[in-house]
Amino acid sequence: MEASSVDDRLPQWSLIIGTILSAIIAIWMGYEMVKLPLWGWRPLFLELACWGCMLFPLYNRYSKHRLNQKLLIAATLSGLLFAAAFPPSPLTPLIFVAWVPLIWIEHEISKSSTTTQKWMVWKYAFHAFLLWNVISTFWVVNTALLAGLIANILNAIIMATVFMFYHVVKHYVHQKWHGIVLASLWISFEYLHMFWDITWPWLTLGNTFAQYPSWVQWYEYTGAFGGSAWVFLVNYLIYQLYMKHKARGKLNRKNLGKIIAALFLPFGVSFILLQQSVNYQSTERPVEIAVVQPNFEPHYQKFEVPDQVQMQRVLDLSDSIVTDQTEYLVLPETVFSYVMVNELSSNRMVRQLSNFVDQHPRLNLVTGLATYRVFRENELLPNTVRKRSDGLIYDVQNSAIEIEANDPGIELYFKSKLVPGAEFFPFKSVLPFIEPIVRQLGGSMGHATQSERSVFSSEGGRVAPVICYESIYGAYVGEYIQMGATMIFIVTNDGWWDDTPGHLQHLAFSSLRAIEHRRPIARSANTGVSAFVTSEGKIIDPTEYEEAIAIRRVITPRSDMTFYTKWGDYIARLAVGLTMLLLVFTFATFLKKRSNIPKSYPRV
Repeated sequence: MEASSVDDRLPQWSLIIGTILSAIIAIWMGYEMVKLPLWGWRPLFLELACWGCMLFPLYNRYSKHRLNQKLLIAATLSGLLFAAAFPPSPLTPLIFVAWVPLIWIEHEISKSSTTTQKWMVWKYAFHAFLLWNVISTFWVVNTALLAGLIANILNAIIMATVFMFYHVVKHYVHQKWHGIVLASLWISFEYLHMFWDITWPWLTLGNTFAQYPSWVQWYEYTGAFGGSAWVFLVNYLIYQLYMKHKARGKLNRKNLGKIIAALFLPFGVSFILLQQSVNYQSTERPVEIAVVQPNFEPHYQKFEVPDQVQMQRVLDLSDSIVTDQTEYLVLPETVFSYVMVNELSSNRMVRQLSNFVDQHPRLNLVTGLATYRVFRENELLPNTVRKRSDGLIYDVQNSAIEIEANDPGIELYFKSKLVPGAEFFPFKSVLPFIEPIVRQLGGSMGHATQSERSVFSSEGGRVAPVICYESIYGAYVGEYIQMGATMIFIVTNDGWWDDTPGHLQHLAFSSLRAIEHRRPIARSANTGVSAFVTSEGKIIDPTEYEEAIAIRRVITPRSDMTFYTKWGDYIARLAVGLTMLLLVFTFATFLKKRSNIPKSYPRV
């Protein structure tokens, strides 16, 4: 690497001032978070300030070479571009260049050494991905401080490790395959991130386009992983254009043409598919749906206000919006708690809801409940079972139910994509010794789930009762559609994140699910945002955050099946297969090169 003079480095006093300012901001934010019941955006400044306290001293250590300065600037730029492109930011096009600085960093490090520099690549990638995670998803800290911090840091660690693998593998394949190697490894990570105990696919690259659903109407064929592939294609073409321009001093028209085609052809396809979907003639009849947003703040208010007070608000809002033509009334996640499923129809709160429904002969009510189920000792017990001090054996669920007018039967569904930490204890079987810590931090020992999706059927239609976190899994939502659902109801409680970008991101992701499966959505959120979403992903009648309100609209269900609904995340599965082949090839090539080293030479 090129040595640098002292003039190439930031003055020592500026690094000291940066560290001191970061420490002051961190202490200030920490003090306010201790005092205040709700934190809002404060965790963002706390996390960035804490990272600044570490980064400025580290910069002083690693800035002895001019190249290191450039690499750190590039990594910072990449992280900021990722964050600036992510919803609800309107700067989505920045995602098409966000990878370019990171790819350049890896190239420069590879060029400066004849061997792989795994940890040098990792540290710059970690910095970029930590900025992306913190700026885009800092709001998870509002749910639980330690769990949120771990989520941001751990996700950045995993992302940096995947990028480090790209650095290693690319040394064993031809240069023309480097872009495919990176895309394959990353999409494999995004896909596998959906299936393990710390699943967190929120920052899947394809989710970036949720801000502008009209751009990605072709998700009905590819799902969100098609968007991830699009991001890599454009980024790598732009990177190649930059490198060739740098080498030759002029733009390569052929590469420029490829970039224009890669950027604008998907827009053209999307426009055509949008018109087709808008003009689609559904065989299902229109249905009038009412959505209630009761607005009880979940940290302190919801579980302190008496159930009857909450019930009265729900009934008043429902009565203000339901008409003789209304066929569905949708309430949010966990409207009421401690409802025993063994005696569901006799529960006082459920009876009150049933009585309201019976006053409207066409009405069906879909709502979320926090439920529990009691077992006898001789029954087959699930692994989520708990035992109370008085000997009661039970488990708990995050549930959805449907109540039909003048029908004593109640349909029930258990939420089955659970939030790590909040709804189940990750790696419980291998980390049982930290169970007391998880309990102390308010974590969950595990909610009961079910193996298949349920569809609520009535004369009004066939409904997919999607509960909160489930709505960010495209193929998973598709399982409801495969079971016959003609419309999607999302019941959620996004108030845990306070008035931050989290609830807006969650709302935006609903647009992608609507496009992928071409199903209209009715979304009920406890504190907001509640809304309707068309089959084209257009959000209609969004409510304001933190208002008690009810909305109503006629929507048209659909029964056609999209290519994506049928085949799911086939793009990601192909990426996983290709990644496995690449890893086998890399390992075999590595062994072959080692075997060719002369015996007389020392092996490094």
